[in-house]
Order: sequence, then C-alpha cells, then structure tokens
Amino acid sequence: MIRPARQDDLDLLWEFLAVAAYEPSAAAAQSVRVIAHYLEGWQRPTDFGCIAEVDGQPVGAAWARQFAASGNPFFLNDRTPELAIGVREGFRGRGIGTALMRALIHEATSRKLGLCLNVRETSEALRLYERLGFRRMPGWEVLNRAGSLSLGMVLE
Repeated sequence: MIRPARQDDLDLLWEFLAVAAYEPSAAAAQSVRVIAHYLEGWQRPTDFGCIAEVDGQPVGAAWARQFAASGNPFFLNDRTPELAIGVREGFRGRGIGTALMRALIHEATSRKLGLCLNVRETSEALRLYERLGFRRMPGWEVLNRAGSLSLGMVLE
C-alpha cells in the first residue's frame, strides 16, 4: 500500500533518509548538513511524499522538496523539486521503489511540477531511475562524501 506522507511521519522519514544517504541511523543523517536539508522543517507547503507499507509496517518512503538555487549543484528551476527515496533492506527488489517513484511522479505531475534527483554513480537504483524516464544532466556530476561521483538526473 502506498499512502501520502504526513507531518507526523517525520521520524519515519528521517529513518528512510538515513537509508537513502547510506548513513547508519536517523541521528547520523540529522548531523550531516548536506543530508539534513532534505527534511529540516518538514512539511513545508511545497513538500510532498509517500510511504510504502507492507502488512501495515512502513518499508519505504519517497518525497520531494524544492530547494533554492544558491549552493545547489542539482538545481534546475523553481518548478523542479529534488526527490529522495529509501527502501528498507530486505524489501528491495520487490517493486516497492518503483511503486513509490510512480506515486511521487504522479503527484508531481498533478502539481504541474518536474522532478530531479542525485544518485551515486555506483547505485543499483540508477537503472530504476532511467527506466522511469530520468536522464542524466551534463555538468551535474559532483564528487560526493564517499569520494565517488553523484549524478544529477531530471525526469523527462
């Protein structure tokens, strides 16, 4: 089941942000500024997202947030929020990420918004994003905290 993310899902979203950012815990994600900005002040009027549940237990989340251009290497325009997605280990490879992404794309489309994201070049999720219509943006390659490249992608 996919449901909309709400204000009271914030603690849960921090857990999924830790998954998305390869951090060991929500507290670790909160302590890294470049990661924490994906959720600080949730839920602003322009923030939206969804939660995947299996047997009533949250197993994944995806959300989008509009950032300012200043200091953001993945900024396209003020109508293209950046998304984040995390799926618990043990639930990957079951179509949950695809379902979350489709729900988020549907919501963005209904709001007449685009979507962008950044992903480590070594991530298995890269193929999912390409399959759903995201394309790499030339010049949007950034050295990440792990010492590899993060690639910026935009939904076409």
